[in-house]
Amino acid sequence: MTSPCVSVVLCVYNQAAYVAEAIESILRQTLTDLELIVVDDASTDATPSVIQGFADARLRYVRNATNLGHAGSLNRGFALARGAYLAIMDSDDISLPERLERQVTFLERHPEVALCGAWVETFGARQERRCFPTEPAALAVRLLMACPFSTPTVVMRRDAWLPGGFDFDAFGLAFDYAYWVAVANRAAVANVPAVLLKYRLHAGQTTTTRRAAQLAGTRLVLRQQLAALLGELQETDVETLTYVFVNEATGNPPTALIGDLFERIRRANQRVHRYDPVELDRLLVETWAHILADHEPDHGRRWREMLRRPALWSWPLGAACLRRTLRPLKTRLWKRRPA
Repeated sequence: MTSPCVSVVLCVYNQAAYVAEAIESILRQTLTDLELIVVDDASTDATPSVIQGFADARLRYVRNATNLGHAGSLNRGFALARGAYLAIMDSDDISLPERLERQVTFLERHPEVALCGAWVETFGARQERRCFPTEPAALAVRLLMACPFSTPTVVMRRDAWLPGGFDFDAFGLAFDYAYWVAVANRAAVANVPAVLLKYRLHAGQTTTTRRAAQLAGTRLVLRQQLAALLGELQETDVETLTYVFVNEATGNPPTALIGDLFERIRRANQRVHRYDPVELDRLLVETWAHILADHEPDHGRRWREMLRRPALWSWPLGAACLRRTLRPLKTRLWKRRPA
């Protein structure tokens, strides 16, 4: 039997309402030399009958005897894959018709890249375009404090598949983030600068229903990366970087701790050269400006922290701090204008 160009693994659990659209979006790809391995993770709804309703010979249906979870099901699917390229698809999303063709072409033109994702457009509960960094150096840096890949857009070379696959036991629901970091530590990774997938947002998603568990695994990934760069860590270092990763403003953000950590990261990288220094400085400066301008509510603390750290200063930061300081004054003056 001739091996296909691409093996797509789609894992599904109780998604009878959405899985047909996901399957159809793969079977209708402009790149037709593919196999679609659908791993049913012991669904208890009508999912099996929906899948078995497809007659396309490229679809291979396997069903887990017991529920293995997403990571275990992906590992089972990739163990069965025969393609030169391995792709991920989620059971509730929709791949645009040219997705696989665009990504395989990209990988063939960039042999140094082991794995690529793409931009996505959300639909359902909220509509937005999510554009991730595209260049390998920028992505290697971004992985230090974010996950700049949308998992159902990822396509990788077969030889980029790491022994052991996705490690749920170690990283829980952050198994995919941990895997992208592991690949990026060995080879270049990239994102195709185009929207190639429609990402459905709904209340039943893992990121919605099991967020705390996913964040626990994320802390482990952040800890590993910080330890590789800084050496000895304190627990506050991990919690501080976790705050940056989550990026949700609170009434009392750890602004000083973030500034201290960013300066240590910058100095450590100057010693060990783990990341591209230009890309790292750009990320630290941009993120610091965002923290001070959008998270720090105290004007005095915002200015003190900005002036204390000249290595993290930027013109956008200065302008943002000035705007935040003048905004309440402008509001008060406007209210005092005579009628």
